[in-house]
Amino acid sequence: MSASLPESKNHSGELQHQTKCKICDDLQRVGQTLSLTLSQVSEAATGGCQTCSILKESCTYARDVLHELDAEQDAQVSLQIPVVDDGFPMIVGISDIDGGYSFNEVYTVSGCAKAPWLLIGEGSERTITTEKTFQVLRGWIDTCLTSHPACARQQKKLPTRVLDVSSHNPSLRASHGDKEPYAALSHCWGKSPLIQTHRDTLRDRFDAIPWKNLSKTFQDAVTTTRELGLRYLWIDSLCIVQDDPEDWARESGKMASIYEGAQVVLAASDAKDGHDGFLRPRSGSASPKSIFQGIESKGNPYSIRIRKGDYHKWYGDALPPRSRISPDSSPLSTRGWAFQERLLATRYVQFRSEELIWECRSALWCECGALTRPSQQREPLSKKAFYDTLGSATHPEIFSLWSKIVNAYAIKALTNGGDVLPALSGLAKQFQKSNAGTYLAGLWEADFPLCLLWEAHAVKASPYRAPSWSWASMDTSIPGSSLLTESTFESKTSYPTTVLATVESVSCTSDSSDPTGRISAGYLVITGKILDIIATEPVDNHEDTSMQGWFDWDARLARQPRPYGSKWIPRRRVENFTFRFHADTPLSDPRELTCLLIGEIPTSQAPRALVLRKLCLGGGQVVYERVGLIDRVIFGSSVRSYNWMYLFEHAPTDTITIV
Repeated sequence: MSASLPESKNHSGELQHQTKCKICDDLQRVGQTLSLTLSQVSEAATGGCQTCSILKESCTYARDVLHELDAEQDAQVSLQIPVVDDGFPMIVGISDIDGGYSFNEVYTVSGCAKAPWLLIGEGSERTITTEKTFQVLRGWIDTCLTSHPACARQQKKLPTRVLDVSSHNPSLRASHGDKEPYAALSHCWGKSPLIQTHRDTLRDRFDAIPWKNLSKTFQDAVTTTRELGLRYLWIDSLCIVQDDPEDWARESGKMASIYEGAQVVLAASDAKDGHDGFLRPRSGSASPKSIFQGIESKGNPYSIRIRKGDYHKWYGDALPPRSRISPDSSPLSTRGWAFQERLLATRYVQFRSEELIWECRSALWCECGALTRPSQQREPLSKKAFYDTLGSATHPEIFSLWSKIVNAYAIKALTNGGDVLPALSGLAKQFQKSNAGTYLAGLWEADFPLCLLWEAHAVKASPYRAPSWSWASMDTSIPGSSLLTESTFESKTSYPTTVLATVESVSCTSDSSDPTGRISAGYLVITGKILDIIATEPVDNHEDTSMQGWFDWDARLARQPRPYGSKWIPRRRVENFTFRFHADTPLSDPRELTCLLIGEIPTSQAPRALVLRKLCLGGGQVVYERVGLIDRVIFGSSVRSYNWMYLFEHAPTDTITIV
C-alpha cells in the first residue's frame, strides 16, 4: 500500500468527485455503522474518491506505523466506522482475519480549520513536556473553580497535619483548624521501603524532611503542588503516625473529608511505588500523523490527522464495537485505598504515562478529548454519576450504587487485609449523609435480608475482619477469587424475590474510633425456615486446586420430613433427592449443615437460602456461621435452585443467631 499523502486542490470545500461514492457514501450514512473492506476502499480511492483515500491511509497507519495488522491481502482487512458523538474524532476500527485489530481516531486539531466531512470532528492533542502538562492542569482547575457550581465548596479546614512545601525541604505542620487550600496525593506504597512518620520521627518531621529523603513520587507531588500555587500537601504515610493505632484509626476515618476538602488530588496512577514518580517524559504510543490536506470553503487550509485511539475503559464502555478491551491495569487502579480516594475527591487528576485524566463532580476530561464524548458519560462509578445518584437520595438507587461499588472494590488489593472496611469507610460516610441508614460491616440495615445473599468464590479471611454474614469476611485477594453482592434493588436474578425471613436484630462492635471502620464482633438474629442437610460429595468439575478444596457440593436432607413426598418428584422419596449448594470457601470435610430460607423467586419456585454451620459456644450456646449459598443462579457454579421450594414446604421455623 502507498504511504504517500493525498492532497485536495478543491478551494470550495466540496468533495472533488461529481457523484457520491457507492462504497463509502462520503461518510453520509448517519445513524449506522459503516462496514467496508480494504479492497473496496483501495479500488474507490484509485478511482478518485477522497473519502476512501482517507480510509485507505488509516489502514496504512494501522499496518505500517502501529504494526497492529497481520494480514497481507487487502480483502482480508475490514473497517468498522461507528457513527457516534457529532463533532468528535471519527472512530475507525480495523481488523483482519488473522486476529489483528486497530482502533484509531481521525480528526482535525481543535482550533484549526475543519474538514468538510461532518463525521470527521475535532480532537485535542496530548502535551509532551512537563511545563505544558502544568499549563493544562492549571487551566482545568481554574475552569472548575470558576464554572462548576456542583464542585464549589466552602473552604475546608486543613487536615490535622500537612506538609508545608514552601521551603526546599518540606516540613510537617499542625494545622490547628486553619482554613487553607491544599493538595493531596493518591499513590501506591509498593513493596520498596517508603518514607513514613512514626512516633520516634514525628518531632523531626516538624523541623524538616530533607529533599533527598523523599521518594521520587513524593518529590513530584511537592513540585506539582508548588506549580499549582499551593503551599500545603497531604500525604498519608507522612501525615499519619503509622505506628500509632489510635492516630491511624482517627486520621484514616477522616479520609472522606480530607479528599473532599483538597483543592485537587494528585493520582500517581502509573507509579508502582515511590521510586517511579509521575513527572516524566511521555512515552506514549505512535505520534499522530497527517493523512490528508485540503482547503475549506473560506480558503483556510485544513489537515486531517490520525492517531491510535485510547479506550479509557476504566471510565465507561468503549466506543467502538468489537473493540478489544482490557480493564485499567495501572498500579494505582488495582489498590483498595485508591478506589475510595478517587470517588471522594472533589477534583481528581490522574498522571498517566500518556496524558492527564481529570475528574470532578461536574466533568470528565482527558487531554485527547475522548472522555468528553457524550457516549462516555454513562459510567455508574464516575464521580459525576456517583454524586448525582447520592443526591437523588432514594433507597433503591442508593443501595443499587452501593452494590456496584462493593463489586468493583472487592477485587482491589490491600497491603493489609484488615483494611477492607477502613478503606471503604469514607464512602460509607458519604452514603450515611444521603440517608442510607445504619451501616453494618459493609452492608446496610435497610437492605436486609436480601443483601445477605452475596456470593463468593474465595477463602475465609484470617485474622477476623467481619461476621460471616458479611461479604467483608471473605478474602478476595487470591487470584481466581470473585465476589458478587446482592441488593433488594440490584438483584443478579433479574426476577422479583418474595422475602420469607425476618431480621430480629443485628449489631456490630467497632474496633476503633471510626464507627465505619474495623469491627471486632457482630451478630445477626434472624427468623426463618430451617432445613438440616448433609453434604455428600463434591462436584468433580468444580475443583479449585489453587484454593485447596471444593466449592460445589451434592447434598441430601439430613432427616426425612413429615409428610414426605412431593408433586415435583412423584414416586420418589424427598429424603433421597439430591441437590447442590455452593460453598463460599473450599470445604474439605463438611459436616452436617443447615439451610436458612431467605426468600423465594415465585416464577421458578426457586429458594434463596444461606448454608450455615452450627457452632457450639461455652455454656451450651448455639450459634451459626455462614459457609455457603443456595440460589436460582450462582455465577461460576452448577447450583440452580429451580423448583426446589418443596424442600422447605414442611421445614420448621426457628430463630437463630449468625456470627
